[in-house]
Amino acid sequence: MWGCSYFPNYLQMGGFFPHGILRLFIYGLIILLLVSIGMKLLSFIKHQSSRDRDRFDSLSILKTRYAKGEVSEDEYARMKEILLRS
Repeated sequence: MWGCSYFPNYLQMGGFFPHGILRLFIYGLIILLLVSIGMKLLSFIKHQSSRDRDRFDSLSILKTRYAKGEVSEDEYARMKEILLRS
């Protein structure tokens, strides 16, 4: 009985969360913030890659139309310039 404790030491030193529930709340906010930033970054990268892919597809179609003779040289140059600017 002497020297024995009914509660383990971790319950006497702030429970399951060292330094209390406030520290847990702050850690949770930090993790939530990091996850949010990561998701926004991934969304931005995905949007950029799809926009680049669309531009590449448009240029490919334009080159094919020019090769078939459906588009004149002036129209090709103008359309290519427009696609590369956007």
